[in-house]
Amino acid sequence: MANIKELNQASIALVGACSGVYFLFDDDELVYIGQGWNCLLRVAEHTRKDSNKVFNKWNFIRIEDEEERKDRERELRAQLKPRFNKI
Repeated sequence: MANIKELNQASIALVGACSGVYFLFDDDELVYIGQGWNCLLRVAEHTRKDSNKVFNKWNFIRIEDEEERKDRERELRAQLKPRFNKI
């Protein structure tokens, strides 16, 4: 059984909009890179029934500036070529 106190202490607070570039992983494979003003909401959109993206983990880099986010996303997509990103 999980130790709830340990889980709570290891949790990360959701503060603000979590703006940045996010990464979806299927086990160890990077499968998608995206960006948004609220990464948590954007990742949730990828779990809808009509989404073709299969992933079981995600992470993000916090970037507040919109232009910087878009530039970083483009650079990383071109460099890493995740299978669900269209270039």
